Amino acid sequence: MHDRGLQLGIYEDYGTKTCEGYPGSLDHLQIDAETFASWDVDYLKLDGCNVNTTLMPTGYPEMERALNATGRPIVYACGWPLFFYIDGKKDKINYTAVRSACNSWRIYNDVIGNWNSISDIIRFVDANQDVLAAAQAPGGWNDPDMIVAGLPNVTIDQAMVQMTLWSIWSAPLIMSNDLRVLKPEIRDILQNRNVIAIDQDPLGIMGKLVRRIKYISIYVKPVTPVRNGHYSYAVAVVNMHEHKDKQINFTLKSIGLENANGYQLFNLWTGEDLGRVMPSFVYSVKLRPTSVSFVKLTVQ
Repeated sequence: MHDRGLQLGIYEDYGTKTCEGYPGSLDHLQIDAETFASWDVDYLKLDGCNVNTTLMPTGYPEMERALNATGRPIVYACGWPLFFYIDGKKDKINYTAVRSACNSWRIYNDVIGNWNSISDIIRFVDANQDVLAAAQAPGGWNDPDMIVAGLPNVTIDQAMVQMTLWSIWSAPLIMSNDLRVLKPEIRDILQNRNVIAIDQDPLGIMGKLVRRIKYISIYVKPVTPVRNGHYSYAVAVVNMHEHKDKQINFTLKSIGLENANGYQLFNLWTGEDLGRVMPSFVYSVKLRPTSVSFVKLTVQ
């Protein structure tokens, strides 16, 4: 597999059994970590079914130590905060402890391949964005679950919305689809290098919702390059309405973009360079239902 330029990920569970009833890792974390390393595993997803959540604050770090002791670099994706949320213990999530142990951590319910599920996750992140943004930084990421572009009940526009916002959040981009049957237009979404570059921007800042006007949501993410203390930005505008087109007009200054030398405006989805704009520039866009506009403004 590695000879083909691929990496190996594996699923396991901290509990007695996985969520589907297969053997879990509880009480034998070390031997499992050593086994994964011997198999040249590159990525471990450790779920949290069939175990008391009170054990998680010690158990997940224990697996981290066991993985590190193998000497093999393995990305460690945790289910830890999610199960606190499911158990109604949201206020007991210690994101500092989570981040110290895990490279990524599930934050909310499983995504399902439809707009109701995608939009539910979006609303959750919007409502909790300050806590989530403070928790993550390079090396440790909030995980809102997988990208479902290409599944039957997700439209092209909705796939673009999900890919856009996951990139605004600097979230892991892990696909949940069958690569053998992806349509070309879905491949184009998943392989858009401009959008992926925003997700993987080296600053690792989680972008935030800055304005909501009825069904229109505006998100801003500081990105590189940074010049004279001024950030560049990725800006996403989403129409969350499921049935109606929506028009919005706003100045860059109104969403916090105030660099006096302006910005170079670039459409991340189409690849179109739209020229230099100033903070007074009025950004105007009409969006179809459940669709998105995504641009980068590079500081000048």
